[in-house]
Amino acid sequence: MNFLKAVGKFFGGFFVLFGITIFIMSYFGIYAVNNFNVLENDVKNLGVDLNQLEEYCSQNLNDANCQNSMLKGIKKEIDDFRYYGSLMRVIGFIIFILGFLLFVWCSGWMNGLRQTSLISLIGIIFSYIYYKYAIINAINSFLSEEIIEIINNWATITINKTLNLILILGVIFLILTISLYILKYKKMKLLEKAPTKK
Repeated sequence: MNFLKAVGKFFGGFFVLFGITIFIMSYFGIYAVNNFNVLENDVKNLGVDLNQLEEYCSQNLNDANCQNSMLKGIKKEIDDFRYYGSLMRVIGFIIFILGFLLFVWCSGWMNGLRQTSLISLIGIIFSYIYYKYAIINAINSFLSEEIIEIINNWATITINKTLNLILILGVIFLILTISLYILKYKKMKLLEKAPTKK
């Protein structure tokens, strides 16, 4: 039984972290979709009309510039994500709940809730570091300066909104984790003070 509970805790932690990751990733995609007009406006400011470009490319499928159009690729990914973003959010939430239930099964309600909250907080801290630094560094490393200049506003707004969500979740889980550990500490103190039967 102890072995099964240890395995349950391992998978509980994995599911909680995986669920949080998918949940945040879904919002990152949703923010990218909702703010695509920022990218379109920046492109228009450079003298390019996306609608005209799309019309031209539909009539000139063999044009090398159309086949290699970054914006065309982004727009296609954005359109595909409109459906999958909401689905990812639901899947992430379900996986998170499954991890929480595994912790409850292995450790009881209060301990399970405390372990879930702590692991969620750790996952959120790593998510903040990832979205704050890793994505920006990847964009700067793999894209040319011209492309970065075009997508910079769109990427910045999307990342900042995702970071705001992560901070909100982080504050919630920080407060919850501290409260649950204080509750555990008070409970232990009460048990120590309780008279023992002789």
